[in-house]
Amino acid sequence: MRRARELVEAQQYDAALEIFGRLAALNPRDLEARNWMARLESWKGNHAQAEQLYRSVLADAPGDLEAELGLADVLGWQGRYSEALKRLLDLQTRQPANAEVLLRLGRISRWQRKRRRALRYYREVLALDPGNAEARAGIDILAAQKPFRLETGYFTEEFDFTGNTHGQRISLLYQDHHRLTLLAAFHYQNKFNQNNTRATAGVTYRFGERTWVRGEFSWAPAGDTVVANQDYTLEVTQGVHPRVAVGGGYRFLNFRDAEVQVLTAQLNLDLRADLHLNLRYTPAHTRFQLPARSVWNHSGGTRLLWDINRTFSPYISYGVGTENFTGVSADQLGRFAAQTYAGGAVVHLTPTQGFRLGYYFQNRTQGRREQGFGISYFFSF
Repeated sequence: MRRARELVEAQQYDAALEIFGRLAALNPRDLEARNWMARLESWKGNHAQAEQLYRSVLADAPGDLEAELGLADVLGWQGRYSEALKRLLDLQTRQPANAEVLLRLGRISRWQRKRRRALRYYREVLALDPGNAEARAGIDILAAQKPFRLETGYFTEEFDFTGNTHGQRISLLYQDHHRLTLLAAFHYQNKFNQNNTRATAGVTYRFGERTWVRGEFSWAPAGDTVVANQDYTLEVTQGVHPRVAVGGGYRFLNFRDAEVQVLTAQLNLDLRADLHLNLRYTPAHTRFQLPARSVWNHSGGTRLLWDINRTFSPYISYGVGTENFTGVSADQLGRFAAQTYAGGAVVHLTPTQGFRLGYYFQNRTQGRREQGFGISYFFSF
């Protein structure tokens, strides 16, 4: 047992598992060894196996505190918050002053975005254990979650076949602890020697734990031809597993000389707690007025986001598609196929302010190239 613990300290989990496994085989009543096996499997990311091991301990020793706490952890890491919360509340009725139980109740409540409940549990932990680092960090995280975010930024696009684009954007976001989100934004750009402005309003609402509905509307003056004069979006995303969500959407864009209807199918995967993958397919139907004709365009892309820590979250993305806008005289893109490569990051200077930056490069048919860069500053209050 001493040697196994030394291996755990050295993070040699496989070697430690082998020793704990031998101890459990020699004595099935060695609950400490069996709990260590489950704990190490969970640390390795084998949550299903860890859950099975913890449940086997509880089958032989109902009420074993280490197994109960470990099982709650594993359920929470799998996103099964309701199950974890039920077990923890049962434990709390039996041990109301147990700081480990209260700490996990605070953690699960924070993951469920129940801010007031999480704060209450964390404060109860600190009343019992004033030096508890996780409870203090949890309170700090919740305190940094301000409801408003103001963001302003600049972007530029460079074409090798026409003039460059320059623009600015300012937005105000209100977020009610991840359930209700309201957006107001104003966008200005000079593209293809035309000045265009656009105002945007949007709302996102989360129903229950895993259903999101987003609606957005943008308006531009009737004389603008590069951007859509009206732009409507409706999107629904449904979680089907703690790490998997699927979604669909519809977007309608009304240009001066054309109408575009875009369908969206997307798949969101949490490969790990800090690694998120998004896949999208967006067929679009464009109808031109003069000459009267219509065409289907197809595009898709993927985006990988890595939340390295609270300060730095980089992403990379790739997109491919074909489009035909030859009927819109002001748009000099014509018919083309393209591959787009992009990358960027969100950098937090403090919990309430930071920068967002991104770069993309697009390689088109006919040897045409396009690249763009954007940077913005945001702060929460």
